[in-house]
Amino acid sequence: MSAHGPRALRSLLLYAHDTYGLGHLRRNLAIADHLLQAHPGLQAVLMSGSPVTGRFTLPTGLSVVHLPPVVKVGPERYQPRDQRLDLRLVRRARTAIMADVARRLRPDVFLVDHAPQGMRGELLPVFDALRQSSPATRVVLGLRDILDDPATVRRTWTADGVYRTLSEVFDRIVVYGSAGLLDLGAAYQLPPQVADKVSYCGYLARPGAPAARPDPATTVVGTAGGGGDGARMLAATLTACRALSLPSLVVTGPLMEPAERRALEAQAAADPRARALEFVPDLGATVAGAGAVVTMGGYNTLCELVRSGVPTVVVPRVQPRREQAIRAQLFAQRGLVQVVEPGADLAARLEPALAAALAAGRRETAPNLDLGGLPRLGGILEAEAAHSRQRRRAPARPQPVRPLILVPA
Repeated sequence: MSAHGPRALRSLLLYAHDTYGLGHLRRNLAIADHLLQAHPGLQAVLMSGSPVTGRFTLPTGLSVVHLPPVVKVGPERYQPRDQRLDLRLVRRARTAIMADVARRLRPDVFLVDHAPQGMRGELLPVFDALRQSSPATRVVLGLRDILDDPATVRRTWTADGVYRTLSEVFDRIVVYGSAGLLDLGAAYQLPPQVADKVSYCGYLARPGAPAARPDPATTVVGTAGGGGDGARMLAATLTACRALSLPSLVVTGPLMEPAERRALEAQAAADPRARALEFVPDLGATVAGAGAVVTMGGYNTLCELVRSGVPTVVVPRVQPRREQAIRAQLFAQRGLVQVVEPGADLAARLEPALAAALAAGRRETAPNLDLGGLPRLGGILEAEAAHSRQRRRAPARPQPVRPLILVPA
């Protein structure tokens, strides 16, 4: 389909609350990059609360609206990164910024990442603003393969009125995964009218660096995403590699506490085979030359590692969400990764797992996982954009305004 044809995307608004780690930001940058290459002239705007967007090379043509940053401190608990500010004030500011952007852009498609109502319901007034100023805009929810333990998701969605939002606001729900791993409709007990909106596009794995021979300077790479809760895992990786006499590189992440980063840097400095870096913009290229990788079970990282074929040992996060632990076990059942649970004696338990990973060597393919999600997502969004333009050409009809219930701060 031509980039200027009837299904072409012309304007796209993306939202990522980005209250913890780098996952949401990295996923949306990958989506935006793919779509901007496929649709020359696309006007794409990402609204993000990440404090580290400037550390990444942004796709050409993407505009970023920076929201006042908020950090997740517990299950559904948030606080401003600037702790002098009141959360209610910050949430109102984020909502006002996003509503103004939505009214001005009037996009073909508004793609919401992960959180159907946004952080603490901040998107609900934005949906109302779009309904009034641009009723033809198609609102699409993008969900990663696994959100959390199903019972927890059902309980939270019931308490916060999310099922109503899914029913009344979203035109389409796209799962960045496969029903063969987890059927979200069944797991989260979606009502029939919501389940009918669900499509699975496969995993969003960006084309990675070509397979490379292991780099003798970085036999093992340890990565913990943003690094906010990865210090123990990376310390155990350094310890295990030293015991096995393996060269290692740990990437601490830009969101790790400075004291924890300094401790890891000191630990690495004590081993002539070890290095510690704060941030690597293109982590895919770094792991492509590794003999093995130790990582947490984040969505983007595992997609990239499975595509690369590098032997992977996963030490998943288990709090405050079980998402990474569930994903790691599902991937392990398909022979794609090894799993070592976090906890006591982690370094000692990592040693045999690393030795086995290095002995197994690199895989050439991942036949048990659909990694073709980006082009399929593009096709879905193109179809939604065509619906939007068709509706804009139709005679205008009065739109009933049904304000949505806000979640208390």
